[in-house]
Amino acid sequence: MVNLVKKNIEVRIFPAKMDCNDNGEKIASINKIESNIGIRRFIYNEELEFINNFKKMLIQYGYGDDIKIKVNDSSCSVILNMLGCEYPFLEKAESSSRQQAQKDLINAFKRYDDPYLKSAYPTYKTKKKTLKSTFRIINNNNNVRITPDKNGYDKIKLAKLGLVKFKTSKEYRELLRRGSDKNDPSVKIKHVTVKRQHGKYYVVFNIEYMHVPENIIGPLMQVGIDIGCTKLAVLSNGTEIPNLDLEKETDDIIRHQKTMSHHQKGSIRYLEAQRLYNKAWEKFLNKRKDYYNKLANYIVKNSSFVVVQNENIIAWKSNKYLSHSIQLNAPRDFMDRLEKKCQQEDVKFIKVPRVFPSTQKCSKCQKINKNLKGLKNLRIRNWNCPHCHTHHDRDLNAAINILNKGLEIVGTTVQ
Repeated sequence: MVNLVKKNIEVRIFPAKMDCNDNGEKIASINKIESNIGIRRFIYNEELEFINNFKKMLIQYGYGDDIKIKVNDSSCSVILNMLGCEYPFLEKAESSSRQQAQKDLINAFKRYDDPYLKSAYPTYKTKKKTLKSTFRIINNNNNVRITPDKNGYDKIKLAKLGLVKFKTSKEYRELLRRGSDKNDPSVKIKHVTVKRQHGKYYVVFNIEYMHVPENIIGPLMQVGIDIGCTKLAVLSNGTEIPNLDLEKETDDIIRHQKTMSHHQKGSIRYLEAQRLYNKAWEKFLNKRKDYYNKLANYIVKNSSFVVVQNENIIAWKSNKYLSHSIQLNAPRDFMDRLEKKCQQEDVKFIKVPRVFPSTQKCSKCQKINKNLKGLKNLRIRNWNCPHCHTHHDRDLNAAINILNKGLEIVGTTVQ
């Protein structure tokens, strides 16, 4: 069976330090990339300022303070055209990149209006406080592709920016070559995101390709997964997945932050401490990412049916006893990676509603123990069912209930 899979491929790029041409071929430079990042931020802030001023004007004319303004493509396109006439330097950025800036603003207002997400009102983007700066380019008429330069080396061709050197694995390089070939319909590059993170530049390719899942010989399990704080997850077969030990990396980050605070901003010692701080952050994120990818691969390769509960992780952060562990281990990141891997390998993935009382329900007699309800009872890790007197481990019992609920949703029974 062949699946159409969406995948993000992140590659490191090395833009030129100065604007230059190579025999008439444009070379992407740091100045051009930073200019596009600035234009994206400028369009976002100007459109947001226009909307805020319009809202203030309506309030002055007698409308209530709780008035809601509907932000959509048609209204933002008018503002973008006005900005284009007033500021000619916006033409330096690719047209789809400018449109993506306004789409980000529209999505920010959609998240704000959604009562379930409870997102904050959109704010202005600043250059100083942003650790990661990005802009997107849509692939139209193959204007984003892998192409050889005059010496035969592969380079990334970015619309209006030019060629840029990149580094990635052989597997991903071959996949991107196929996506750049118009005669190969099996791989398609949808868009790219250029970003600066921790002083380095990356390009993230969003591609669609035909993937054949691996044929695994052997027994496959049906597994329910309970996401936790003290432990990353507990599987319904009794396997406990511990949290990754990130104490050394966090200590390094804190130490470099203190060093930066003791030096004048912009000085040589401050910049050196900032470089070490960025390096420590990158190591922290890469270590966690690698751990979660390996766990997701192991679970998916040994499972035919995966069930998790759609936990409200944002609400967990409001608890002062859990917030540090949640921010350090990012269980939502693990759940997202597991879901993507299941879709790629054609493994059934089910999300149980967050209102399901997985920790309060006895997996033996199906009765609910109301004594376990609420944050104050989180300290109870083992309990006896008052109805059938079965002894339960709280996390393992929740994982079994999650699996049974997932099987109930799809209309099957336990294997």
